[in-house]
Amino acid sequence: MRNEDKLREYLKRATADLKQTRQRLHELEARDTEPVAIIGMSCRYPGGVRTPDDLWDLVDEGRDAIGEFPADRGWDVEGVYDPVPERPGKTYTRHGGFLYDAPDFDAEFFGISPRDARRADPQQRILLEASWEAFERAGLDPQSLKGSPTGVYAGVMYHDYSGGSPDGSLVSGQVSYTLGLEGPSVSVDTACSSSLVALHTAAQALRRGDCTLALAGGVAVMGTPEMFVDFCSRRGLSADGRSKSFSDDADGTSWAEGVGVLVLERLSDARRNGHRVLALLRGSAVNQDGASNGFSAPNGPSQVRVIEAALADAGLSVSDVDAVEAHGTGTALGDPIEAQSLLETYGTRTAGEPLLLGSIKSNLGHPQAAAGVAGVIKMIQALRHGRLPRTLHVGTPSKHVDWASGAVELLTEARDWPVLRRPRRAAVSSFGVSGTNSHVILEQAPAEAEPEPVTAQPVYPLVLSAKTPPALAAAAGQLTSSVDDLADVTYTLATGRAQLDQRAVVLAHDSEQATEALGALAAGRSRPDVVTGTADVRGRTVFVFPGQGSQWTGMALELLDHSPVFAERLSECDAALRRFTDWSVLSVLRSEPGTPPEDRVDVVQPMLWAVMVSLAAVWRAHGVQPDMVIGHSQGEIAAATVSGALSLEDGARVVALRSKAIGDVLGGRGGGMLAAGLSVADLEQRLDAWDGRISVAADNGATSAVLSGDGDALDQLRDQLVDDGFRAKRVPVDYASHSTHVEHLSERLLADLGPITPHRGTVAMTSTVTLDAVDDSTVDAAYWFSNLRRTVRFAPVVAQLAAAGYTRFVEVSPHPVLTMSIQETLDEAGHSGAVAGTLRRDEGGLPRFATSLAEYFVRGGAVDWASLTPGGRVLELPTYPFQHKRFWHEPESAVPDPALPVADQDFWRDVTEGDVDGLASRLGIPAAPLSEVVPALAAWHGRRTERSTVDSWRYRVSWVPLTGVTGGLTGTWLVVVPAGSAEAAEIADALAVHGEVVRLVAAEPANRGALAELVGQATAVRPFDGVLSLLAFDRSEHPLAPALGTPVAATIALLQALRDNDLDAPLWVGTRGAVAVDAFADADPEAAAVWGLGTVASLDQPGSWGGLVDLADASGAARLAAVLSGVDNEDQVAIRQSGVFAKRMVRAPLGSETVERWSPRGTVLITGGTGAVGAHVARWLAARGAQHLVLTSRRGLDADGARELVDELSGTRVTVVACDVTDETALAGVLAEHSPSAVVHAAGVLAKEPELAQVSPEEFAAATRAKVTGAALLDRLLGDTELDAFVMMSSGAAVWGTSGQPAYAAGNAYLDALARSRRAAGRTATAVAWGSWGGGGMVDAEASEVLRRMGLAEMEPRLAVDALGQALDQDETQLVVADIDWAAFAPVYQLTRPRPLLRALPEATAEPAETGPAGAGDLAGRLAAAAPAEQRRMLLDLVRGEVAAVAGYDEGGAVEPARAFKELGFDSVTAVDLRNRLGSVTGLKLPATVAFDHVNPQALAEHLGTLLREDDGEVPVEVELDRVEAVAASLDAAEIDRTRIVARLQAVVASLHQTLSGSPGGADALAGASTDELFALIDDELGA
Repeated sequence: MRNEDKLREYLKRATADLKQTRQRLHELEARDTEPVAIIGMSCRYPGGVRTPDDLWDLVDEGRDAIGEFPADRGWDVEGVYDPVPERPGKTYTRHGGFLYDAPDFDAEFFGISPRDARRADPQQRILLEASWEAFERAGLDPQSLKGSPTGVYAGVMYHDYSGGSPDGSLVSGQVSYTLGLEGPSVSVDTACSSSLVALHTAAQALRRGDCTLALAGGVAVMGTPEMFVDFCSRRGLSADGRSKSFSDDADGTSWAEGVGVLVLERLSDARRNGHRVLALLRGSAVNQDGASNGFSAPNGPSQVRVIEAALADAGLSVSDVDAVEAHGTGTALGDPIEAQSLLETYGTRTAGEPLLLGSIKSNLGHPQAAAGVAGVIKMIQALRHGRLPRTLHVGTPSKHVDWASGAVELLTEARDWPVLRRPRRAAVSSFGVSGTNSHVILEQAPAEAEPEPVTAQPVYPLVLSAKTPPALAAAAGQLTSSVDDLADVTYTLATGRAQLDQRAVVLAHDSEQATEALGALAAGRSRPDVVTGTADVRGRTVFVFPGQGSQWTGMALELLDHSPVFAERLSECDAALRRFTDWSVLSVLRSEPGTPPEDRVDVVQPMLWAVMVSLAAVWRAHGVQPDMVIGHSQGEIAAATVSGALSLEDGARVVALRSKAIGDVLGGRGGGMLAAGLSVADLEQRLDAWDGRISVAADNGATSAVLSGDGDALDQLRDQLVDDGFRAKRVPVDYASHSTHVEHLSERLLADLGPITPHRGTVAMTSTVTLDAVDDSTVDAAYWFSNLRRTVRFAPVVAQLAAAGYTRFVEVSPHPVLTMSIQETLDEAGHSGAVAGTLRRDEGGLPRFATSLAEYFVRGGAVDWASLTPGGRVLELPTYPFQHKRFWHEPESAVPDPALPVADQDFWRDVTEGDVDGLASRLGIPAAPLSEVVPALAAWHGRRTERSTVDSWRYRVSWVPLTGVTGGLTGTWLVVVPAGSAEAAEIADALAVHGEVVRLVAAEPANRGALAELVGQATAVRPFDGVLSLLAFDRSEHPLAPALGTPVAATIALLQALRDNDLDAPLWVGTRGAVAVDAFADADPEAAAVWGLGTVASLDQPGSWGGLVDLADASGAARLAAVLSGVDNEDQVAIRQSGVFAKRMVRAPLGSETVERWSPRGTVLITGGTGAVGAHVARWLAARGAQHLVLTSRRGLDADGARELVDELSGTRVTVVACDVTDETALAGVLAEHSPSAVVHAAGVLAKEPELAQVSPEEFAAATRAKVTGAALLDRLLGDTELDAFVMMSSGAAVWGTSGQPAYAAGNAYLDALARSRRAAGRTATAVAWGSWGGGGMVDAEASEVLRRMGLAEMEPRLAVDALGQALDQDETQLVVADIDWAAFAPVYQLTRPRPLLRALPEATAEPAETGPAGAGDLAGRLAAAAPAEQRRMLLDLVRGEVAAVAGYDEGGAVEPARAFKELGFDSVTAVDLRNRLGSVTGLKLPATVAFDHVNPQALAEHLGTLLREDDGEVPVEVELDRVEAVAASLDAAEIDRTRIVARLQAVVASLHQTLSGSPGGADALAGASTDELFALIDDELGA
């Protein structure tokens, strides 16, 4: 080669290499700057936000999500809160943004044991569920990602969960481990910027190729209130719990919780994979403040730099971004610094619109590690909706910011986001308290191409699956409102959801049908278009091709129009057959003129072959691939064709020419076939009489066979079988396949079929002729003669395959003819399996085929459902309905002090009795030194004993959170609402969404007669399962108020009206604000009086009383529906934003800390002061140093004992005034004359009342007037007067009720609520609900005796007033003081219905301990004494109980026997624990791997049974007799007669008598005999 040529070649190579290098550099640069697609997202934030759409609704509607501290996390809310700032260890705010359902988790779904779920940080659990939801929202099946290089990047900063791990890596690691994700798993803690730093890190990892898909986000759940305490100590929190971002009123941030997760993918990958893009991450940056002006102070220059770096990363200028979602925490320092940084960057734009600024923290507080991702989700939604929400609580923009210095505007009002010439863009900022800053830039998703129109399908299969049946029903229910676009819904469910064990397929042709069918599935109703099942069949799939008999006119014609695969394959079969026939399959199927009759054997068999081969192609096209094929008689030709053992042409040759030979030679020769309902073995015994004229054609199962042979012989045999009670029917053919008749075809078939070439098939095939596997030479011409001549051994082949692990059988035919035989064979052999057909007679289209697919799928088969909806797209559908249970580490209850030892009791008896000599003798010392000590000890012990006694009387009302309050409204409910209450109407409307509701509107004011008429009209139309009264929402003033408020009056009228109509459906009464679920909440006394009334109604009308439910607003309608339908018999419930709470009575022991003693000063007013209780209080006040006591009563000094009381209190100034406390003028005069510093309201006694069913408003008001009107007037007249105490003497009747005293209970409930109301208003108040006082108190002697017998003992007045003093010393608002003998009271109180009120009192709920049977600990003995079935049950119960103990389940019954140990949450630790426990109980030496060697509790129990039986010695004869008795009891008359058991047992008895008389006999034989040996002995004795 010349030098010039060499140079030219070199330059060419160099140029090519340069181009490749440039291309590679370009690809690397593009990869480093490629936008990252956000393809899915999920979240949970305060305000009930469960989805990104919920979050958008919250911000778009401008809602505030701030609420009170959660009540169910064990926080000492009352103790930690103090409104005065800078109190050590206190928080001056009790509000924030909370995930009130943070303790809830579906542990079972993720295979986590209850013990491990309780131990896991709730942030792990919540992030795990949110990650699953994010994948589903992205249209990805989470299970399909197992083993993929998917990364998890999670921001997390809290590690304060009691009992949890301080290791933050577990939060991201739990997601990766549970879902099997093998990309990087990183937990990021940069405090408040954690989630944006996680997002930045994930994007970088995607661009570097560390992962192909990534989850990025953050989670924050506070396990304690310490962050509130910490920031309150720095005055860093807003007092009202609201972040006032960029407002001049900003007074601190607001802590909140939440979780947000994004699914990320490189844009190029998202496009290639066909994933929907929600938005793009164009650029991001992270930096640090470094050594700035304070470790936790924001740094403006650093914020400027991180913004500039993010813009550079995105390749954008400041004018290219339209809006910024700011960090905006609402602090007076941080917000101005951030605003200035934005003004210095984005504010410098010189063209276009100003930058718009907002912050989601104004809606839901600061979710800390989940804050940045909340802003990202908000802005993605804003990009998609073209609207920027307003920022709340701005008021006047901060005056510390020079807003005029740059082009930045606050979003004080929502604004539309117009379409621009470029994509919309927004940025999000997050700044960590430790100085790590992050800024990300989002861009509107690229426009998607318009989808091509999707051809309407005749059926849309909606595929649902769940872990449990309730979850499956919930999934169906939540989908009912999302089925407008069936094609896309079907596609999304098929491709973007995991296939779990509980399965259902709804087969719909339009949205209306889908909605109805889904509703039925949700309600548990059966429909033909809903297929359900459990995926409990594991194993391989067999395609089964039947012989003749499944054909019908027009079979599969519909598939020709709707299944291209079927049409194509059938055309191929038709073409292959035409080489051997003079007709067309397609023409015959369509019954075209001139076609041969379809019932002719040489037509029907080729047609069936063509249809079955084509149907097999349809199954395979929809994802169902056979592992094995078998055929029945001529069905083997189709099987061989599908397996590949025969080519299509050879299959056509065999079926066409053989059927033609049958018609030509065998037809009309007098042959026939007979189907019989017996086994082959039973039939063969009868065939000997026919001398070969009848043969067994097919063995189809235990009760099904086909015979073949001479027609007249078959007719005679048929008649015999029918006469003997068996099924028998001639098959409509005129030839005798599988008999000697076939010998006539031998030469012709061998000649006609000689050209075929067998192959080794691509799918295995088992011969039903030989029971052997078909190899590459099996199906030759000779085989097809044998196939026609020999018996079809169908059932043996099915049994053989089932034993080898083939468990799914699909009959590929136009109509199922073998499915019953297959199922019968499986059952007979004890194999579990699933059997499905394909088409059915007169159902030859895609809907029927889809139904068969569904039947295959629901038992565990894999189906490509997406193939039924070509062109479908991913939609946002409801995600998995997790079935939550509460998992929160609860502090262990304090162990009560043990009782004093006897020696200690003797010591103190000597002290209290002053027995100095006895005590000296006991101590072994002289008596003289003790003479001065013993009195002092006795006095100390007496005070200690009295304090202990009073402590035992102290209780309070508490509200405990309820969990698992879910479910719709059961039955039909009558909801009674007052005409003028919009709130009540809104609640009724909201409740109707969750069930069937009939609203009854009552005119105001409600009265008995009118209500009775309305109720009668309603009940005449339909019965009701329950009644909900919302009449207490009527707040109009009653003429008899305040003694009788409208809520109580209306409720009484309804109770009476229901009784007038004999309507005994349970009545629930709804109120609003009647109860305070924490120490700081307000309560409405008028509504609370309804609760007092209700406590008595539950006693007097237990059968027709439902309960009381207090509501905040209509947002609690779903929880209301669940409460009304029943939540563990709870009947006093409050529904709040923070959860559902149940009323409990709990002990209220005094704390150990010393408090300042309350002392009266100035004038103390005691209403009812001359009564028994008032007098005791007066004496106690005088003893505490009261200067002036003013005692009021109706009669003044003329009241019984008044003058004597004044004389008794001679050391104190006492004024007795005759005053009716219900007389406002008189009471005002007393207050004006004697201005009090403290008030004790003790007026009112328990008196006889009319029955509730008959009481009039006037009578009811008269009974409450002294208590209620007196208290209301004192409250109103004293107003804001600063008092040292405002004491109301209430009664326990308001808490537990007093039968027959509704007014008394209502009045006292009014007082309790008034105390709460005064406290909420900043006024002092103390209400004490008393039990029975001794010495004549608030009840008369007769009532006192009744209460004593019930267990409500009288309290010594001296100690009772000590309890009052303690309440005032402790500044308590509400207290119950009563001496209750729970052993006597609880059984009586709970006699007619459960009383959940007492559930927090162990002594009230304790049941007598049950003594186990003798020898209960002797497992071997108990097993030996049990029959085999009972032994198995005992061992299974044992294993389930021990599994529950080690894994943390509530009881053994919660452990499913067939559920794998891995799914039960077992790991190596729990496995060893289980081994140890079982070894201890059974005495067996078990391997450490025993839980993994046996898949589930059922298998392990069976294994233990085997081991224990190996150790058995001789079985006691009485045990074997028990077994015989059990067997005998199960026999029916026919079996008794057949086994001759009566005679045999009589012989045994005779033998025993011989033994007893000294003759040799059965005693030795019976000893240690098994059941079989025992019956053998009986046979021997009878000579059988």
